[in-house]
Amino acid sequence: MNNNGGIYKIKKEMAVGKPQLKVDNSNYFSPEANMEYMSASSFKDFKECEVHALAKLKGEYVEEKSKALMVGSYVDAYFSGEMEQFKLENPQIFKKDGTLLKDFEKANEIIDAINNDPLMLKYLSGQHQVVMTGKIAGVPFKIKVDSLLDNVIVDQKIMSSIRELTWKYDEETKRNKQLDFVEAFGYDIQGAIYQEIVFQNTGKKLPFVLAVATKEEGVDKALIQINQEYLDKALTLVKELAPRYDLIKKGVIEPIGCGKCPSCRKARKCEEVVSYKDFFQKGEDENA
Repeated sequence: MNNNGGIYKIKKEMAVGKPQLKVDNSNYFSPEANMEYMSASSFKDFKECEVHALAKLKGEYVEEKSKALMVGSYVDAYFSGEMEQFKLENPQIFKKDGTLLKDFEKANEIIDAINNDPLMLKYLSGQHQVVMTGKIAGVPFKIKVDSLLDNVIVDQKIMSSIRELTWKYDEETKRNKQLDFVEAFGYDIQGAIYQEIVFQNTGKKLPFVLAVATKEEGVDKALIQINQEYLDKALTLVKELAPRYDLIKKGVIEPIGCGKCPSCRKARKCEEVVSYKDFFQKGEDENA
């Protein structure tokens, strides 16, 4: 008799437990907090590749801080009031006089553009870096809100572009397709998690708004509220997958690799010779 469903239910119960660590700004990104609590970023990592997500949590893979990432982090630190801490942690991007190296000067241009936009400043004027915890589908989650106002949750994003579409591989169709930046980077998932955890802590179901600025010449800006229907759909997905990811973190079940990420590429071994046609999934009707 197939009792896989029953076994999975038992394993889910094994994984659920009361977190022992109290999370605040001082330990939010610590390995201990990351292992005890799921976050929006780690959930999205698991959705992309379970093997790679687990490697990142265990410190077996450390993501390199790219120039683009550092520009965004500098802007975030400025508006959250964490600039001094940022400078201590990232001295490599500053000159001896404390000013930014030329490669990172774009960050100041973005800051100036936001400071000259009264409505965006209003949305970024809430409580900064608010840490909250809760549970979704029995799994402990932690969030850190960039700007929390009485009537809205605001997350600041610094993007390459907010209007261009991004190519991304679709597992269902087995083809690349174009997505807007919210879909491509899973910000609907982040919004759903933030809305639910804020609701659990405050009793208020607040709208989720992205305050976005770009690194383009002539900084583009937008305040984008993710419609509730997209947040509801994303929360359903989180409830469905979070227990599995929690079990993987706890070593109860084995992660499945995507076959394309750095961790999967590192572990790959050639097991057979593959035809050129199959490797690139070329159609039968293509002409030579």
